Amino acid sequence: MNPRNFLFSVLACLACAPVVADSMRSASLADAGLTVKDFPRWQSLAPGVHVYEGLHSPVDGVDFNTVSLIVVGEKGVVLVDGQGDDAQSAAMVDYIRTLTDKPLLYVVVASDHGDHTGGNAAIKAAWPDVEFLATKTSAATLASRSPVPLTEVAGGHEIDLGSQRLQLLDLGRAHTGGDLAVYLPTSKILFMSEIYLRGLFPAMRSGYPSEWVAAIDKALAMDVSWHLPGHGFIDPPADLRRDLLSFRESIVHLIAEGRRLHAAGHACAAARDCPAFEHANFGVYASWPAYDSQAPLALSRVYMEIDGKLP
Repeated sequence: MNPRNFLFSVLACLACAPVVADSMRSASLADAGLTVKDFPRWQSLAPGVHVYEGLHSPVDGVDFNTVSLIVVGEKGVVLVDGQGDDAQSAAMVDYIRTLTDKPLLYVVVASDHGDHTGGNAAIKAAWPDVEFLATKTSAATLASRSPVPLTEVAGGHEIDLGSQRLQLLDLGRAHTGGDLAVYLPTSKILFMSEIYLRGLFPAMRSGYPSEWVAAIDKALAMDVSWHLPGHGFIDPPADLRRDLLSFRESIVHLIAEGRRLHAAGHACAAARDCPAFEHANFGVYASWPAYDSQAPLALSRVYMEIDGKLP
């Protein structure tokens, strides 16, 4: 896409952000008329490409999902992001075995957080020879608690399954600091993991606010049909892109509000010591799931960015 046209499209989106934010599909199971008994769920997006939705532990009393990507090729299988515990991952193992009898060759750790890695031991038990791939940053984060050995990879690494090719992309620091995205050029599917939290307030306990926006902009500039989130429901491509734009704007709004409060002299030393939060106006985003617990954390990270204190 012509860079000038892309800039105009982003600016146009920002101008209509409140309308887009109002139409965001909530990640809450209850808002979708679902219960925990409806999970796990799965669907096929393209030949050999499947998304799997397990359950995340409740946040602020809200149940939502954790999304994994499964790619089946001639040589074997690749899983991108596991589930949060052994039981959830064992259920996913059972699902993969209904798809193919080919071995799981790699697990890509796109997010190093526990809700995507906590069940890795169950995956390793099912396929002892599987290799777990993570960025240097994520490998260091997981060093003391990973139940499986990790192989360090960098953005640009490719996996060739014969009929499927996966590109591991470093779009920049976003939700974890060691974030990876995975692109399938044949089907134009981009699995963004926790770079994209669909229908949730931006969770930033280890996030990088402005760099996160830049990472999303890189994803939006790519030739992509499906932008897949790490949390949130998998709907038609146009809906996923619309809500990615809305999620981007929520971070932009958060940064602007943090800068306003910081300039006004309101303090926010940490999430639990943030008087500035009492003066914040998050507008429609205050109605998004996980707001109560995540908004003070996010505001404190914006303050850390302003003060040059992010790692």
